[in-house]
Parts: sequence; C-alpha cells; structure tokens
Amino acid sequence: MIVLFKQLRSIILSNLQQVKAKGSFAQNFAISLSGSVIVTALGFLLTPVMARIYTPAAYGQFAVFNSIISNLGLLSTMAYPNAIPLPKTKDKALALLQLILVLSFGYFVLSSIACLVFGKWIMDRMQVTAISYWFYSIPVILLLFNLSMAMNSWYTRTKEFKTRAGNDVLTSVAGRLFTLGYGFFVSGQVAGLVIGDIFSKTTLFIGLLRSGIYRELGEMRRSFSWKAIRAVAREYREFPLYMLPGGYINTLSAQLPIFLLTSSFGSTVVGLYSFSVSLLEIPVNLIGNAVAPVFYQKASETYNDNPGGLKDITLQIFNKLLYIGLLPFGIITIYGDVIFKFVFGARWEMAGVFTGYLGYYYIFKLTSQSTASIYTVLGKQRYMLLTNVLLLLVRAAALGIGIYMKDVNTGLLLFGIGSLVAVFMIDMHILHLLKLPVVRIGLRSLLLMGGTILVLKLSRVAFEYLSINAF
Repeated sequence: MIVLFKQLRSIILSNLQQVKAKGSFAQNFAISLSGSVIVTALGFLLTPVMARIYTPAAYGQFAVFNSIISNLGLLSTMAYPNAIPLPKTKDKALALLQLILVLSFGYFVLSSIACLVFGKWIMDRMQVTAISYWFYSIPVILLLFNLSMAMNSWYTRTKEFKTRAGNDVLTSVAGRLFTLGYGFFVSGQVAGLVIGDIFSKTTLFIGLLRSGIYRELGEMRRSFSWKAIRAVAREYREFPLYMLPGGYINTLSAQLPIFLLTSSFGSTVVGLYSFSVSLLEIPVNLIGNAVAPVFYQKASETYNDNPGGLKDITLQIFNKLLYIGLLPFGIITIYGDVIFKFVFGARWEMAGVFTGYLGYYYIFKLTSQSTASIYTVLGKQRYMLLTNVLLLLVRAAALGIGIYMKDVNTGLLLFGIGSLVAVFMIDMHILHLLKLPVVRIGLRSLLLMGGTILVLKLSRVAFEYLSINAF
C-alpha cells in the first residue's frame, strides 16, 4: 500500500513539473483545457434556459443558416489557414497570412454580389425566410470567420494557447448572454440566434486581433509580395487540392441531415436534431478544442525533430480520449431521452432520442478530431479526402433509407451507426499509417465500448423495472 502511494505521488509530482515547464505539451494542454472547461460549463448552464426561450423550429432555421456559413467559409480560404503552423520560417507563415487575406476579401466581394442577386431565391429554397434581412449579413460573417480562423492558426504556430483560451471564454460568455437577452425580448424568434452568432464572431475577431497579432500588420504590409504569395500557394497546394475537398465533404456530410431533413420532415425535426448535436458537441469541443491545436503543434514539432516518437504520442492521445469519452457518451446514448425531458422540458424529449442514436459515434469523433492532423503532418492529405468521401457516402445512404421509408428515426439511427463504423475505420487507418498494431487496438476499443454499453443498458432496464414496481 505504501509502495502504491509513493508511485501515485511520484506520478502526480511528475505531471505537475511538466505543467510548470514553460512551453511544454502538458502546460499548453492545461491552458487550452482550462479555457474549454469554462466555455463548456457555461454552455451546460445556459442551454436549459435557451431551450425554454427558443423553439425547435427556430433552432432548425438557424441550423440551416449556420450550415451555409460553414460551407462557404471553408471554400473561401481554400484550407490554407491549416498550413500556417507548418513553415519553419516566419516569412513563409506571413506570406500564408497574406494569401488568406487576399482570398477572404475577394470572397467577401463575390458573396456580397451573390447575396444581392440571389438572396431571396436562396431563402425561399432553403426555407429560412424567417431570418429576413439578416440573411444579407452572410458576407460580413464569412469575412470575420475567415480572419478569425487565420489568427487562431497563427496563435497555434506561436504557442500562444493562453490567448486562444482567453478569447474562447470571452466569446462564449458575451455571445450566449447576448443571445439569451435578445431572445427574451423578441420572444424566441430565430433572429435572436442569428444576431447572437454575429455578435459572437465580432467579439472573437476583435479579441484575437487585439491579443498581439496586430503587431505583425506592419511587417505584413512591408513584406507584401505577389511572388511570395504565389510561392507559398504552390508549396502548400495539397491543402486546396486534398484538404479543401476533404474538409468540405466532411462538413457537408455532418450537415447532410440539416439539408435533407428540412425538405422531408420540416424545420421542427431539424431543430430537434440540431439541438441534440449541439449538446453532443459541447464535450467534444471541451476536449477536442483543447487537445487538437496543442497536439497538431506537438506532432509537427516531433515529426521534424524526432519522427520515431510520433506514433507514441499519437497512441497516448487516442487511448486517453477513448477512456475519457466512454462513460459520458455512454450515459447520453442510453439515457438521452430521460435526461432531455427532465432538463429541457417535454418538447425536447425527441432530441434526447436522436442523441441516443448518435452518442457512441461521438466517442470516435473525439479521438479523430485530434489525431486527424496526422494526415497533414505526414503530408497524406489525399487520404483525408478519401476517408471523408467514404463518410459522406455512408451517411447519405443511411438518410436516404430513412427518407424512402418516411421514418426519421430509422434514418438517424442508421446515420449514427454508419458514422460510428466509418469514423472508427478512419481512426484505425491513422494508427496504421504510424505502423501501430491496429487489430489489437481496434479490438480492445470495441470491447471497451461494448462492455460500457452493456453495463449502462442493464442499469436502465433495472431502473425502469424498479420504477414500475415501486408505483
């Protein structure tokens, strides 16, 4: 017993020393995680209040609007912000920033013209006329979104994770409070969600700009060169060639239910689905947003300095994220409908059912969200494209069956199962590229997941049996 206590004490002291080491992976992760914890806690606290202000239909219309932003945002920068942490020299990184600025402002002009010419037709087609004139804010939102993405990547490059964490907290607090307050005065209309999102993105942009990158503006202006911009565009051409299509397909596949369910089942069903996904994303963002940028920076550094150590840190991250996700996502999978009805009210109970269909897919989304950067580090972006195509096809087939049967439950159940299988295979492929024992790791992961599901399912059966007999 004394020996175990000494070992535990040694491990704790060792971890504390790593956290205290300036610029270490442990310290960067701790900083990122602290910001994510605050954002997540705020999300959990305020979501029940928002659920009683905004209706499922409002959430559905906002989900469609937000999906348009996400799709256009990825296309407009051609995935170049993801390349900023990679160059060894600052000159190339600044040239990438200049390239992104040119693309962002160019797309701002094009999207403004498109909104003016086709805005009304798009709103009618997408069934978001309730958003009204706020639809025409899309070009401005896109510009703020793209520039914020570029600045976040810059701070990842410079290891300023404290800056990122602080801005995430500020944005979350300001955005959610504004959305709640405005929603209360407009009686839960979708405009409250849209204006709250605009306020959040504006706050994030200003916060990131004032956090230090503005000092680089003078050097960016002095060093501006079309030749240097063309050079980095060519050097990192794999990002628009492979990462852009892969990222776009991944975004499209995640939003497939929003577009397909809107036309087949209406905005209320889409709102229930979007609400369930937004809650599942909270723990994923808590851990994933803390781990992913730190791991990407560390993986890039390790691959440059000690390539053999890359597989060890990747397997460690995969295992830790798997263990972290098993229980919480297991509980939401088995008890989702009960939790949603109790916490958010009866009108959101069906959202809890949808959450149960998707819960265990999110375990492996949690792991792949961080480890997927291995494709970029190894220069294997084409594999990212192929895996995302696989995910899109599986999800489209699943939803197509549900729409054909006119049964949204069947469609989303198959969507969840298909996503789980596809993302698990992607995880295993990443580990295979690093020459890790994939079969052993995969079997152990599936056994852990199956065992957790079985225990939780038995606990629910026992709970329901005792409840029935008690009354």
